[in-house]
Amino acid sequence: MPRTLTTNKTENGALEAALALHRRGWCIIPIPTGSKKARIKWKRYQTSRPDEEQLRRWFTAKQWNLAVVLGDVSGGLTCRDFDDMAVYNRWAVTKPDLAATLPTVRTARGRHVYFVGHVEGVKHIEGGELRGGGGYCLLPPSLHPDGKNYAWTNGLNNGNLLELDAANAGFLIEGHVTECTESTEITEKIESTEAIGCVVSVEDAISLTLPRQYGTRNHTVFGLARALQSLPEFVDADPRTLREIVQEWHRRGQPYRRTEPFEETWIDFLVGWSKVKYPMGAEPMAQIITRAMQAEPPAAVRQLYPENAKLQTLAALCRELQKVADKDPFFLSARKAGELLEVKPMTAWRWLFLLEQEGIVKTVCKGGTAENPRKASRYRYIAEKTPAKQG
Repeated sequence: MPRTLTTNKTENGALEAALALHRRGWCIIPIPTGSKKARIKWKRYQTSRPDEEQLRRWFTAKQWNLAVVLGDVSGGLTCRDFDDMAVYNRWAVTKPDLAATLPTVRTARGRHVYFVGHVEGVKHIEGGELRGGGGYCLLPPSLHPDGKNYAWTNGLNNGNLLELDAANAGFLIEGHVTECTESTEITEKIESTEAIGCVVSVEDAISLTLPRQYGTRNHTVFGLARALQSLPEFVDADPRTLREIVQEWHRRGQPYRRTEPFEETWIDFLVGWSKVKYPMGAEPMAQIITRAMQAEPPAAVRQLYPENAKLQTLAALCRELQKVADKDPFFLSARKAGELLEVKPMTAWRWLFLLEQEGIVKTVCKGGTAENPRKASRYRYIAEKTPAKQG
């Protein structure tokens, strides 16, 4: 009989599970108990696994939830996340052998089914998601924010982690609907975008905006308003019709509320609803950096520096920022540019200096001065007006 990996919530269950899964080649990271959101900078673990010593430091200090980072770092691991049990049951009827074999976890709402698929990103499909590289999933014995523990219904054994084509396995029921990147790809880099993943349901809006520490209720209830307004069914909704949703959010936020009654949360929500300028996921900077990364870089910079892709992206970012600013100059600090490009602030500053020397941008007002006390300098994108120097 193959040895099956099962995990129970013992005093050190998270550590035991983390070590066992690590030895199977999975990349394991810690998540605060009762949460689904990482509190560590986990982008590095999309390409490199922590060692056992690091796992012991994480999981011995206190009881944590644990998650597996999907994708090539865990051997191409992919998860079909069924949030709707009716959809899972329909799949299980059509693919009974796979349903009986593949490692499967019971979640608060449905099932996580694991296989090797080498899928990249998160695909939103009927009844849930297909999650691959760039994402992570919580594993047993983690505690869901709803108070339910994740548990294996089909444990891991030596032969049931199969390499499958997602479509042939029936996981793409009704086809691919939409995609979004995980939080580390954009939201960890941009201050104006919360690291909250993608909101595709009321449950997401609630669980992703719950307060995680005392004193944050007012801010997070505004986040709930923004998250709900990002859902198509609530774009033009009367906030008074959302009372039950806010009541559920208020109830589940109790661990980090003091004594505020529901009416205080309700008032804050009603006030905040009308103040939402950008629904969650529609923040201008996120859109700008996405457009910059997808657009063709300015021809002058491609010609002058064909081997420096990040410098080309910086020039494209300046162009997009200028479009938003219209006739006004745009703000950009070397620190922020460095974060976005994943380079040191000094490198970003030198590249901005170089772009100015090449006639791509022009400094209008330096940051940190009496005229402009903000650290971000003001620039104007002028590449289309000034021909590039020929070297």
